Amino acid sequence: MPRPRSAARHVRTLLFSSSSALVALVALAALAALAALAVSGTACGPGPGAARARPTVAATKEEPAKERDAYPDDAAIARAGQEYLDLLVEIHPEDATALGLHRNDAELDDRSMAGHDAGTERKEALLRSLEKRFENPRASPSAHTDLAMLLGALRSDIRKRRGQKPLQRKPDVYVEPLNAIFQMTARDYAPAAERARDVVARLEKIPKVVVQAKENVLDPPRVWTEIAIDRAASAKSFLAQQRPFLVGALPDETARIDAALAGATAAYEDYKRFLQKTVLPRSNGGFAAGRGLFEYLLKHEYFLDEGADELLAMGKKVFAETNAQMLEVAKRIDPKAKGWAEVTVKVKAKHPTADELLDAYRKEVARARAFLVEKQVVPFPPGDDLEVVETPAFMRSTITAAYDQPPPFDARTSKGFFFVTPVDKTLPKRKQEEMLRENDWADIVDTSVHEAYPGHHLQLSFARRSPSMIRRALDRAIFSEGWALYSEELMAELGYYDDAQRLIQLEWALVRAARIILDVGLHVGEMTFEQAVKMLTDEVHLERSLAVSEVKRYTESPTQPSAYMVGRQKILELRERARVRDGARFSLEAFHSDLLSRGTVPPSLLAREMFGGD
Repeated sequence: MPRPRSAARHVRTLLFSSSSALVALVALAALAALAALAVSGTACGPGPGAARARPTVAATKEEPAKERDAYPDDAAIARAGQEYLDLLVEIHPEDATALGLHRNDAELDDRSMAGHDAGTERKEALLRSLEKRFENPRASPSAHTDLAMLLGALRSDIRKRRGQKPLQRKPDVYVEPLNAIFQMTARDYAPAAERARDVVARLEKIPKVVVQAKENVLDPPRVWTEIAIDRAASAKSFLAQQRPFLVGALPDETARIDAALAGATAAYEDYKRFLQKTVLPRSNGGFAAGRGLFEYLLKHEYFLDEGADELLAMGKKVFAETNAQMLEVAKRIDPKAKGWAEVTVKVKAKHPTADELLDAYRKEVARARAFLVEKQVVPFPPGDDLEVVETPAFMRSTITAAYDQPPPFDARTSKGFFFVTPVDKTLPKRKQEEMLRENDWADIVDTSVHEAYPGHHLQLSFARRSPSMIRRALDRAIFSEGWALYSEELMAELGYYDDAQRLIQLEWALVRAARIILDVGLHVGEMTFEQAVKMLTDEVHLERSLAVSEVKRYTESPTQPSAYMVGRQKILELRERARVRDGARFSLEAFHSDLLSRGTVPPSLLAREMFGGD
């Protein structure tokens, strides 16, 4: 992937937690509604051949012969991208589904140790081959960027697979098939019957996944086991909600559907008990990535020159600056206030009811879009389509609001989903009020900016149109999250927020600065889980429940928490360079159009394309 800005503001759906560290995905009622719509609307969908079509490299107009001669390796780099995607579809069919590559939709990832090791070896072989082929590439600047991203993705993924041992230490990876099932029932990329058959085939394989989990899971950190227990516990209700879609699409196969659902449900109930009784008592593993892996990811995923110490210094500097800004705004709201925290308490007391929450977000998304249309500072893609829906139950323990982009390789599905976690009415009244205070009116304004306009939805709607297959497949959080946080500051510059909304927007900027400090502290330093929670409750004044949810995610995803603020700062640097270069000709809309047209690329690589140099 919020404000309770959760774990994942942007999510390509939880499955990218296996290959590029993402997190993911419509309340059960919403799922059923979406599935029903999908069943009724299949006549307009692509046929089976279209659904399984292999994306082609030659999707754009042919380059002039002169350019081909000057950059003879461009086509070969594009073909290398196809090799990578073919390997991904084979090794990670669940991730492929999220990307919109549907050739292997009836399969699940091989979570056996032998399968995992074989997949890693194949990635290592591809990496060696690419390094040899492109030792000194004669390529255009954009192709150089594509190659750098491709090599970086392979290097970082291999390092994580070898070093983090996810099958042994991350028990939630065995619940990730639910993410792929969600994608297949909620998105109308193929006839409903075809999608339903693939879903059933995957459901029938889930018991084997749980068997593999019991064989593999050894010494996870306690917090990771707790996350997996929560997700396994939510599987029962999630799977029950899939039945209407499946039976509606395959009315003659009810017996098989019921057997598959029962088998998958029983398997995850068994897995939950196994985690609670067997794994949790022995969950003594550490979650820290260590300096070596942390800085390796900074270099090969984000292409940063800075190391952990430089990031920590940046985080502390921005944290102090933002604190000062918050106090200034708080004094405008209440001149008698002793600090900004007491003012935010008053702001958060004004919120919709639980029943009004979803509609409040929908109205604010529409308002933000209308404001940007009037200001003419960002472009809008053709066919812009966004729906605000409830977060699926199996993700609610770590997500409070997030964006799920349409699969970049599915030409027939362009809808993005903005997930909002509803208030759990089974909780004590005090806990329900706590959730609502984090969805106050001002928070709703800022969250809608971040997730929708001009944040994730707008940016990723352009990114999925990139002619580069590599860029469509490999979005990087340092740009996607950096852009979303930059969007919040941009709206402040444009005068969108009143003082209460600006205060909350700054509060979340403070959270993002704190994330750098905590990210480095948890993975490189000696910060404990409770120390990280304490910083968020004492210095950022988050509710404890939200602070715990935040820190849970930080432990699972080294460097990703830093991506927000580091990315924002790097985008601001790009904007300033463009302003200096263009002088009086500088246009915000032109800058944003240029930036958004280039895909979800680390800013340091974008700088080479936009301004030249190494």
